[in-house]
Amino acid sequence: MSPGDLLRAITRLALRVQRLRPGVLDGPCHAPELVSEVAAEAPPSPSELVATAVALRREVAVAGLAPPAAAYWDALLVALHCHARTLDGDRPGYLDEVRALFGVRPRRTDPDRHREAHRVLGELLPGRGPVGPRMQAYREADLVPPGLLGAAAAALTAELRRRTGDRLGLPPGERVDLELVGGRPWTAFTRYRGGLRSRVSISTDARVRAGALLPLLAHETYPGHHTQYCRAELAATRHPELALRLVHSPQGLIAEGAAEVAATVLPGPGWGALAQRVLAEVGVRIDGPLAERIEAGLELLGRVRQDAALLRHVDGAGPDEVVGYLMRWLLLSEARARRVLAFLDHPQWRSYPVTYAEGAPLVRGWLSRAPDGPVAGLRMLLDTPVLPADLAAGGGATIDNASGVAVPAGAGPAQL
Repeated sequence: MSPGDLLRAITRLALRVQRLRPGVLDGPCHAPELVSEVAAEAPPSPSELVATAVALRREVAVAGLAPPAAAYWDALLVALHCHARTLDGDRPGYLDEVRALFGVRPRRTDPDRHREAHRVLGELLPGRGPVGPRMQAYREADLVPPGLLGAAAAALTAELRRRTGDRLGLPPGERVDLELVGGRPWTAFTRYRGGLRSRVSISTDARVRAGALLPLLAHETYPGHHTQYCRAELAATRHPELALRLVHSPQGLIAEGAAEVAATVLPGPGWGALAQRVLAEVGVRIDGPLAERIEAGLELLGRVRQDAALLRHVDGAGPDEVVGYLMRWLLLSEARARRVLAFLDHPQWRSYPVTYAEGAPLVRGWLSRAPDGPVAGLRMLLDTPVLPADLAAGGGATIDNASGVAVPAGAGPAQL
């Protein structure tokens, strides 16, 4: 197959998987005619989807593509094959599922790292006594007044947009629409609508903290997910691989990793003082430098959710044990810990914590080594098809390189 034929065939497979498992595609499909074609078909058989994924891997292996492009397409097919297997009643074990979907092996964290994070936070948080109650008191005191959340989010987003446009570059005509919504299990969510437009929803049930609002919006908008979508849409003319985006894929891991570290790139160090100034203009008061230091301390606990997922899905721990683990190490109330557990138990999202736990340090380490600085490094990351293995040198993640190995004729699902 030609690269164009491969893109259409793999997109068609992704759309068929999406019919049976909504949420596989990240954003609207780049080929509306394929959407109409697949919608008019009879519902696909999961076993047929498994066979198609295997056959397309063989096509990629013999298509004569440049090795980076072949590895990228193959990684997306490994992820689609995993979805198809699950639909066919052959769900892999948790570790194999994470590896197939995201291309990395989740690592457990030495509890001493969590203890060190608690020590750091204990030196920063107001008051005296155990760090857990002090963290909960800080969270309560830091909540954005509900009536000011919309204005605060709009003001910070405008400032992030200006800075991202100046230093990273934004295409003309791009736009983010913000909305406040209730009854959602997440804090914020970006839906790319195509045509350089995104809608970012912020949950009023999540009780958003003022000191965390700028990193949250940088993650979702500028230079995070919205910016990723816009630049990928334009870069797809040079790299067709970027036209197809899957939520659960190595591509998704890098996207979440880049969004997690977005605020440390743009605006960059000192973002707390900027947030303090912008929020004061809409009536929200924070100690910006302290908020920045506390958020950096909380980043040290960024692997706790993955550790909890491993405890749940590999060790077989019960709900109460996992909730207790989250309360102890992530310094959460029981109600918030049970909300995290619900996410970890969701069939479609149980593997997703790896995108934060492994994606963020992988991207952060790579950006720290970018020869022209982190902003130029982020620009390259957004405009080029990149896999975790491409960023791994010194990044700390355990990379599964099987998705870059050509599939021999006759290979079956057991070899994927």
